[in-house]
Amino acid sequence: MSILTWNDQLLVGIDSVDNQHRHLVTLINRLDELNALGADLQTVVDTVKQLVDYTVYHFQHEEQLMAEVEFNPSMLAEHRQQHQDFIDKVQQVQIEAQSDVSVLSKDLLDFLVAWLCHHILKTDKLMAISLMQGVDAAQVSIDKDEHVDILHSNLYSALRESEERFKELADHLPALIWITNAKNLPIFCNRFWFKTFNIERGFVDRQQWLDTIHPDDRNRVVQTYQQAALELTKFKIQYRLSNADARDIWILETAVPRVRKNGEFAGLMGCGMDISTQKQAEAALLKLNQQLEERVRERTQALTEANQTLELEKNQQTLLNQQLQETQAYLVQSEKMASIGQLAAGVAHEINNPLGYIYSNLNSLKQYIQELSKAAELAERLAGHLAENHPDVQAFKQFKKAVDLDFLRGDAADLVDESLEGANRAKKIVQDLRDFSRIDKQDREFFDLEAGIDATLNIVNNELKYKAKVVKDYAGIKPFECVGAQLNQVFMNLLVNAAQAIPDFGKITVRTGYQDADWIWVDVEDTGQGMSEATRTRIFDPFFTTKPVGKGTGLGLSLSYKIIQDHHGRIEIDSELGRGTRFRIYLPIRKPAS
Repeated sequence: MSILTWNDQLLVGIDSVDNQHRHLVTLINRLDELNALGADLQTVVDTVKQLVDYTVYHFQHEEQLMAEVEFNPSMLAEHRQQHQDFIDKVQQVQIEAQSDVSVLSKDLLDFLVAWLCHHILKTDKLMAISLMQGVDAAQVSIDKDEHVDILHSNLYSALRESEERFKELADHLPALIWITNAKNLPIFCNRFWFKTFNIERGFVDRQQWLDTIHPDDRNRVVQTYQQAALELTKFKIQYRLSNADARDIWILETAVPRVRKNGEFAGLMGCGMDISTQKQAEAALLKLNQQLEERVRERTQALTEANQTLELEKNQQTLLNQQLQETQAYLVQSEKMASIGQLAAGVAHEINNPLGYIYSNLNSLKQYIQELSKAAELAERLAGHLAENHPDVQAFKQFKKAVDLDFLRGDAADLVDESLEGANRAKKIVQDLRDFSRIDKQDREFFDLEAGIDATLNIVNNELKYKAKVVKDYAGIKPFECVGAQLNQVFMNLLVNAAQAIPDFGKITVRTGYQDADWIWVDVEDTGQGMSEATRTRIFDPFFTTKPVGKGTGLGLSLSYKIIQDHHGRIEIDSELGRGTRFRIYLPIRKPAS
């Protein structure tokens, strides 16, 4: 866009003069463009010099034309004076621009445009009419209205009027309005901008502008301006101004690039707002939110701690209830075992007395049968000494045949021996039953572990004999101090569970052994179905059972686990589905110190 637009109304009618006028307009537009783009000082000064040189050449040409036709002397002198005034003004600006290039934008361009239009439309047109028509220039008149119309029709006039209105409006707006050139140097800043930046109104250099920006935001602002100039993009930025009273002023700034018709960057145009009040409100709101969040955190922490306390108390109550339930189950089971033991002991005692009579009488009967057998032999020998037809011989032979005396003599002895063996077995069962219960002896005492296992096997023999072959592999464990009746209960639970884990018929192996010098161990291994990982993790939980409803209480292994813990021992399980299960019990030989 040009600051001055050439049109046919500016023609005076002399080709050489019109061409020179056109070139002068081009130089003025060039000078305005250099000023807007922020060209370096030397380029501007050189362009001013070109304008001076060309103007001198143009003025000499006009004065020569007027001299050749004996132009009106007074008007020629006035014409020359205007030429000289123009040269003096431009040369003065040329000198001042060496130290302050802003003189170009302050008044030179206004002077050039106003002078050139006035000179062309009045003085040069008078000269051209006088020269072409051969009349005295003093007798030629110019239409003043035409002069005004031509001047106003020029783009520069419209731009200047628009610019003045813009500046007047901008100065009354409570916003920061500014325009920079291509080097990001301010070429216009409104009154509110100077007031906000606390800078004296007038020319603003770059460093003076940068010094007012907060040091922490300065580089970011410069980079944003540079990026917008490079990429020709608009931007929005917030930054702070450093104030003398140490109070930060927050600015929200929006800017767009100024681009010339040829695509060159001509600077930035922006508008800023003082948002300090908004920032203070945001800071107050943020502080309030932080306080509220802190209060929420405190309340949440208090509630969390209260919930944790309640959860802890709940867990403690659950644990106490579980312990109470286990203890109650243990006491019930112990009471039940004690009752069974008392019953077994009573039954054993009651059976033991008549069993003693039977056993003693069987021994006596055996002796009597032996004596009767001798009497029968003697009778047979005596019958052999009598005549065959003797009545006693006939009666004896008839009796012998009737009772089958030979068979009776042999079978009676066998019957007595078998009865004695049965009585011995019954006696041993009664003794094992009494040894297994031992209700009256629940204190620690020396106990023969392997004898206790044998007694238990004898008690549960009826449970085992149809399900498994029992293999014993003892290491000869010496008696040690423990509660034998409780360990017998553990062995009974393990043996019965092993038999029940075998679906058809299998094998149960019982082993004993020493580990180091302080521990003994007992293995009960079966070839049953085995256990899954889920079952193994719960096998010792009270009331947990894999048996059908009504077939088990789920207390056997949990009580066994507690008995082993009370003996300061431990139980290990090795089980695999389809392979079987091995329980290994470790027991200390000596009771650990409390």
